[in-house]
Amino acid sequence: MDVTANGRALELALAETPDYNSLEARDRAFARAIAATVFRRSGQIKAVLKPLVRKAPTAPVKAVLQTAVAQIVFMDVSPHAAVSETVDVLKSSKSTLGFANFANAVLRRVVEQGKHTAAATPPKANIPGWIRGEWERAYGKIPMTKIAVQLIKDPVLDVSVSHTHAGLGRQDMAEATGGTPIGRQTLRLGSIGDVTALPGFEEGSWWAQDLAAALPAQILMDQFEALDGVRVLDMCAAPGGKTMQLASAGMEVTAVDKSSGRLKRLKENLARTKLPATVVQSDALEYDAEPFQAVLLDAPCTATGTFRRHPDVLHNRNPKSVADLVRLQDKLLPKAATLTAPGGVLIYAVCSLQPDEGMPRVTKFLEATPDFSLIPITSLPGLDLPEDRFDGGVVRTLPCDLAKSGGLDGFFIAALRRAA
Repeated sequence: MDVTANGRALELALAETPDYNSLEARDRAFARAIAATVFRRSGQIKAVLKPLVRKAPTAPVKAVLQTAVAQIVFMDVSPHAAVSETVDVLKSSKSTLGFANFANAVLRRVVEQGKHTAAATPPKANIPGWIRGEWERAYGKIPMTKIAVQLIKDPVLDVSVSHTHAGLGRQDMAEATGGTPIGRQTLRLGSIGDVTALPGFEEGSWWAQDLAAALPAQILMDQFEALDGVRVLDMCAAPGGKTMQLASAGMEVTAVDKSSGRLKRLKENLARTKLPATVVQSDALEYDAEPFQAVLLDAPCTATGTFRRHPDVLHNRNPKSVADLVRLQDKLLPKAATLTAPGGVLIYAVCSLQPDEGMPRVTKFLEATPDFSLIPITSLPGLDLPEDRFDGGVVRTLPCDLAKSGGLDGFFIAALRRAA
């Protein structure tokens, strides 16, 4: 409820919940899986409950019913146990005690017919209507349907393997984990588990990073014949995946972020991977320095392209949040331009599928900044993406791309060069 009502991230809401933190690790993982399933299957859960609940219950009761349906219909949980536990939860509070018998009756019907109703409800029903409309207009109805299928699948785990580390290389890790090399630096593993238990973690041989999230830094590096010593600014850098990519390639990296908490994580990642970078806590809009040969702006955005791992992003965003972020992006791009040296490269990227956060931002920037021009991108070596993903000389990945191997995050990426 805290996620949808207040626009908070699921992970943050859980982390600040005392009852959740008091659980054993296994139970915390189960609780998070239930919450994630509620968001992944929101439309189907609504379809299951709609004919069984004539009058809308209070918000707490509705939330409890949703978690019960998630377990009964979509998770490997005993229906009897799910019903019994749900009834006990409602009985444990005076405010919900009166709904216990009601919930018991509803959930017994869910056990009987819930899976049939869910199967008859298309996956696109799980995507909020306003987002679904934007995606259909931008990408087409068929791609939209394919994107929706990715929402209900368990995400894979991608890691980027350090280029310079003396420990495990990508092929070594592939043999040790059964993972599959994909792209230039990524190793694709199975379902997400305890990443700290994977080979090479303690040695700092790799870091978790979606395949698509690795592309902006790779595109930046492609613009240089030699990388050693190239001064590069990673704006809005935390938690540091792109910083580590650039540092691993031998570039001289300055990483800027305004969040002390996120920078703490970035510093921990750099320490574990033994990679050098200058870390600065600052609002990117207020940061000043001698211009860099390259600037990577992975701008704050709605992050709707990351729904495979964070399904709650589709429910804690709204049209106003898109508009607010667009205004911020329109400030950050010109600021990044002032930090780009003549002849230098500026990469603009967002992990968003919302069209307004992509090409319109670049077009507006180029119209107002004539000394910058687009560096056309027509392909990505090692990745078999449809040709239309490069329309306009930019990159637009969709979660349904590379579906047979697990998909990838939705990203928009543009490469720009400042006149010498």
